[in-house]
Amino acid sequence: MGKKAHPSEILMEESRTIGLLTNTTRKLVRKEAYKNLSNLLRKLHPADISSVIQNLTLDESMTVIKTIEDLDIVTQVMEDLDDYTAAEIIEQMSEDKAAHIFEKLPSDKSADIYEKLSEEKTDIILSKLSGKKQEEITKLLVYPKDTAGGIMDPDVFSVNKNLSVKEAMDVIRRMSKNKNIIYIYVVDENRHLVGVVSLRALITSDPQERIENIMMPHAISVRTEMDQEEVARLVDKYDLLAVPVTDNLNKLVGVISVDDIIDVIREETTEDMYKLAGTSGAEVSERSIWKIVKYRMPWLLVSLFGESVSGAVLHSFDNTLQQFISIAFFIPLIMALGGNTGIQSQTIIVRSIAIGKIRELGIKYIVLRQLRVAITIGIICGIMVSAIAFVTQRDIALTIAVGTSLFLSMFITTLLGVLIPVGLKKVGVDPAVSSGPFITSFNDIISLIIYLSICVAMLKIV
Repeated sequence: MGKKAHPSEILMEESRTIGLLTNTTRKLVRKEAYKNLSNLLRKLHPADISSVIQNLTLDESMTVIKTIEDLDIVTQVMEDLDDYTAAEIIEQMSEDKAAHIFEKLPSDKSADIYEKLSEEKTDIILSKLSGKKQEEITKLLVYPKDTAGGIMDPDVFSVNKNLSVKEAMDVIRRMSKNKNIIYIYVVDENRHLVGVVSLRALITSDPQERIENIMMPHAISVRTEMDQEEVARLVDKYDLLAVPVTDNLNKLVGVISVDDIIDVIREETTEDMYKLAGTSGAEVSERSIWKIVKYRMPWLLVSLFGESVSGAVLHSFDNTLQQFISIAFFIPLIMALGGNTGIQSQTIIVRSIAIGKIRELGIKYIVLRQLRVAITIGIICGIMVSAIAFVTQRDIALTIAVGTSLFLSMFITTLLGVLIPVGLKKVGVDPAVSSGPFITSFNDIISLIIYLSICVAMLKIV
């Protein structure tokens, strides 16, 4: 048997393939070799075409879309594109073609793209859609994008609890031609969700038995206002392939499938990573350099201000540094280790909050564990750096000052890395906004003050 490829190797190979396809597509577009381009696109999966388009300019993307003759393929490509890129392409299309694509797209994806179109374009497209599609998109636009209502598909399949098994099976046979039925939700006459029934139960039950008697009551569901991260955690906890969405009256209004949940997990994880780096995920698909600069500058200005404060702290200890130049030797080391420890703890806490571990294990447990880790690492690093200080400087006072200040700075920056995200979560702010540039600058200031203050104190003693 051949050796199985590691997942990272598979991803790298896919990345190289997409890169090659992108370069080939770009060359064919520039040479206006449309027949060759059409032949290439016919061999590709719509998801691969979407990946290629994400790397092209808008003009190149439009050429690719126009080359695809099958509108159903175009629709699949649009479904896999991010909302911003899809909206840019829709803006360049004729209203009739755009309306056809909107009609075929899942309503939740249509609503996401619709929100990013110009007002003029949206009015025309909406007027060309069927009444049912208009209603579905309009309903979805009422809900915030990051809630269950914003990501659900309102076209949800259900059966009445008073139907017999035979009648329900007949309905399923008819509807399964147009719907992807995962779970069979059971409702009453007012569309209140009352339970869920499995296909196995339907197949093995007496055809004359009522659905109400074989369903599982109290189906796991979510409210329209529930945050999408909470929905993802619930789906993960119960290993669901789909989850029904109800309004405040428990009426069934939609369904969220596992592919939507995967998109949510990817989106939320990516968003947290960008926030931790001090930028925005929107810049990935943004074509304007100035807008990208706008995303990054606020946190860079925070970093600029923070490091200026660090400079001011150093300036206030000028006399000490001039008298004992050896103190300056350990400043980068103290700042780096203290700052990195804080960043590590902050990252762990932000991720723990995102995946629900804080709630599962408890804040007290998470905080105490991080502090125990900080104490252990602080002692180890303090001893190692003290040894370096003694060997290089032969100064007992400086050795004690370096070791003590490193331990304290690592402990305090870890404490801040834990408490700041937890505190932000308590007041309803996304913990990820305690981003790298902010906490790094803050940790540098704290580490400098601790180190230089202890140095001054030790030098006075001796």
